[in-house]
Amino acid sequence: MMQSFLRSPFSTLITFITGMVVLLGYFIDVDPLNVLRSRFLQWTVLLAAVALMLGVFNLMRVHWKRLKESSIKAIYSFAFFGGFLLALAVGGLLGVQHSLTRAVIDFVIIPIETSLFVVILVSLVYALTRLLQSRLSAFSFVFLVTVVFSIIGSIPLLGIEIPFLQGGDGILSLMTRVLGTAGVRGLLIGVALGSVLTGIRVLLGLDRPYGE
Repeated sequence: MMQSFLRSPFSTLITFITGMVVLLGYFIDVDPLNVLRSRFLQWTVLLAAVALMLGVFNLMRVHWKRLKESSIKAIYSFAFFGGFLLALAVGGLLGVQHSLTRAVIDFVIIPIETSLFVVILVSLVYALTRLLQSRLSAFSFVFLVTVVFSIIGSIPLLGIEIPFLQGGDGILSLMTRVLGTAGVRGLLIGVALGSVLTGIRVLLGLDRPYGE
């Protein structure tokens, strides 16, 4: 920590002070501390918005450079600029409640989300195959049952509802409520613990994502 502080004293000190003010504001109910914590959080949101805009501009710069180089992947850059301009024009000029905006969401964004779901499904099947090849245990069996029932429940079977399997009181609904919810909670707990650990390391100056 001392070496990190000596290399970048001002950035490390600012990060430590602001982080401690925000952290203590959640545990100590003092009006000046709460006001200062709210102000720091508002600045964080503003800086995050600026970072998002810089990321968009950097993405546009990369694709523009690819267009100038006339590479083989230039077609993807054309598609990017076309989609970006279309989304900006439709969403910015017509608003999110317009029928054309809803059409873009229904015929562009939802199919993309569906394709991502297929990628997740293939990844689950591949992970299941590797897991069964490496070791067989009770957890492997639970994972197998969960994936199989999730696939069956997500894929429509010619519009036919299987008794005791689908529906509000079916086995799939029970699996979703119990095993699915348990998995999501486990992921959230892991993300929370990782975020807390990363925040502590940033506060102590061990990790310095704000620069050298």
